[in-house]
Amino acid sequence: MENGRLQRASHLYPYATGILIKLTLLTALVVLTACGGGSSGGSENSQVQTTGVCESFDCRKMLENLADNVVTPMIDAFNARVETLNVAVGAWQQSPQSPQLQTEARQAWNDAMLTWQSLELVQIGPLAENDSLLRDSIYAWPSVSACVVDQEVIEAAEQGVSYDISTRTPLRKGLPALEYILCAESLDHTCPSTTVKTTGWNSRSPEERLALRLDYAKAASAELVRLGTELKTRWSTGPQNFRNELVTAGAGSAAFSTAQKAVNAVSDAMFYLEKEVKDIKLGEPLGLKGDKCQPGTQACAVLVENPLSARSKQHLRQNLLAFQQLFLGNSADGMQGLGFDDLIDSVSTGGNTSATMEADISEALNAVDALGELSLQAAVADENGYNLAKGIHESTKKITDRLKNEFLTVMGLAIPAAAAGDGD
Repeated sequence: MENGRLQRASHLYPYATGILIKLTLLTALVVLTACGGGSSGGSENSQVQTTGVCESFDCRKMLENLADNVVTPMIDAFNARVETLNVAVGAWQQSPQSPQLQTEARQAWNDAMLTWQSLELVQIGPLAENDSLLRDSIYAWPSVSACVVDQEVIEAAEQGVSYDISTRTPLRKGLPALEYILCAESLDHTCPSTTVKTTGWNSRSPEERLALRLDYAKAASAELVRLGTELKTRWSTGPQNFRNELVTAGAGSAAFSTAQKAVNAVSDAMFYLEKEVKDIKLGEPLGLKGDKCQPGTQACAVLVENPLSARSKQHLRQNLLAFQQLFLGNSADGMQGLGFDDLIDSVSTGGNTSATMEADISEALNAVDALGELSLQAAVADENGYNLAKGIHESTKKITDRLKNEFLTVMGLAIPAAAAGDGD
């Protein structure tokens, strides 16, 4: 199987192997159902209080603000960036020997990827439905394999005009595949010698290999445009869109019988900060989670999210900014709106939970910025950089500890199944 929710490569971008290993990813974190399956993207958590905070606070108004002023602009920004990426990849495809066009294609990928990192924090509705198929088709991380992409390049060439990337599994396309094609320094394949598909690839001329990779890259970038349009349609512009289900929660919504259950669905998605950011993006390369490497070594450096583009630091910072937006209810340009902080303040009897969490978020962002010009990949393998990177983990843990405790307790929300019982 190649489902991105069930498998992960031996490390994120293997140069010597493409062998996949099965990994349980605790997917309830990013689907709407905290206790059930992930097929609907809008089902309810039976443990959520059906009355309470939303009786004294206008939760639907908060949900409308988050949908229209936070999430929808994120989707629009992503769609604009993938359109630019598609054009840039096409230009490089037409002139493959141009270093300038290669640089522009890489920058376009950087921009598209940065906007996507915001949407990682809102894996609800269309990004959670059908076992997160749409999300994984765009970004299957942490399940990635350079070897699988190498084979797909060959498959696309063999099929020629009949090749249809929309029918291919998530592991074979999306932003990770494009990162590999655009950023890998070598044109050699990364598969074991026993992989039949790639036999003879390295003996082809550099010009032929680059041309075939760029033909595939153009198909992959065009597919991202299609997927981004699908996301927009299913989120807000199409019939029975999820945005309407969210903002009418408890008042006609087919997905949510109460506003509080919709609020809990959004809070579940925010737990991406707990598992994916704290535990995988930071904990694994720091050697603090999973025993995958000896802390402070180069073996840890390859475990960062995006080793080829060296953009892991920027991406986790964007995750923190997106979490901040959802928590405060503010748009990307700083326009204030109703957020979880306002909901907490409306029911809190003391303790300054919202102000404390806001301060914790700022502390984590400052910890990321303290790395300066150092990439996360370099930091985790550097004696001084390691301590700085560990500081990001510690600051993020302060946020997620409060998220699992005061945040949920004050509002009477249920914890996602994936985060329940995690004492890290």
